[in-house]
Order: sequence, then structure tokens, then C-alpha cells
Amino acid sequence: MAAQHSQAGGGSGAQPPGDLFERPAAGTYAGLAVAALLIASAVFILLADRSLRRPAEIPEVLRPTATATFSTPATQAPAVIPVTPEPIVIDLEVPEGPFEQLPTPTAVPVHTEAPARYFLVTVQSGDTLAGIASRYGYSFEEIADLNGIDEPYVIHIGDELLFPNR
Repeated sequence: MAAQHSQAGGGSGAQPPGDLFERPAAGTYAGLAVAALLIASAVFILLADRSLRRPAEIPEVLRPTATATFSTPATQAPAVIPVTPEPIVIDLEVPEGPFEQLPTPTAVPVHTEAPARYFLVTVQSGDTLAGIASRYGYSFEEIADLNGIDEPYVIHIGDELLFPNR
């Protein structure tokens, strides 16, 4: 009975006899898909290449006239020089007589103030001399010397510190 069971397809290694030739392997489908993509790509490139080699259509308005072209050596593409139309002359009558003369503008000197040499900073709650000095790009020793503050460099809320204006 075990022999009948394995022949009927119930065993783990049993396959129907003609199965290998009736159904292709999964790799075959992948290979066919890659081949189809390669062929489609080649056909597309050939068609696109032909359309790229076709000269562009130039509208009649932009086509050069016979007087606008000239011959060039065979190594260069011919250049097209645009032809400008004849100038239009407009005859205007200008009345004769004295005309109002506009005054010549004169330069007015501008008063510019020199920048201040120093500026003041008011000490706020939580400020330290080193913190304020570094905020404005100075060393605390430089600011302490300028403001006459000695060690231990104590400052109070509301104090005004003098800073050099660089």
C-alpha cells in the first residue's frame, strides 16, 4: 500500500511523469522578460536616433533670405546673419525759437556724522562681565580696564558699561 501511495503522488518526492517538459522553470520567464526588454530598447533607440537626425522644420518667417547667407569653408556650418529692415525716417517739425533752459543740478554736500567711538550697554539680570564682553566680541579684561572695574570684577543690575565701537 505504501508503494501505491507514493505512485499516486502522495509522497514528498513524487512528481507526475511529464511535468518537467510541460511547465518551464521560473528562470526561463525571467530570461524571456530580459530579452524582450533588450529588444524593445534597441528598437526604441533606432527609432529615436532616426528622428534626432531629421533636420528641424524652420518656419517661413525665420528662414534666411538670399542676401543674408554667405559661403563658408566645408569644415564649418554656414552662418546666418539676420538682415535688418531699412530704417524708418520720421519727419518731425520742431518749432524754432528760444527754449526754456533747465538749471544745471549742483551737488549738495551731505553731512555725515562720524561713527561713535563708544557705545553703552546696560547690565541686565543674570549678566556677567565675561558674558557681556563675549557677546560683543571683547575680552572681559579689556572691558574691565576701560570701565575701571577691578578684581573680583563685580557688576550690578543697571550699571552702564562702556564698549569701544570697532
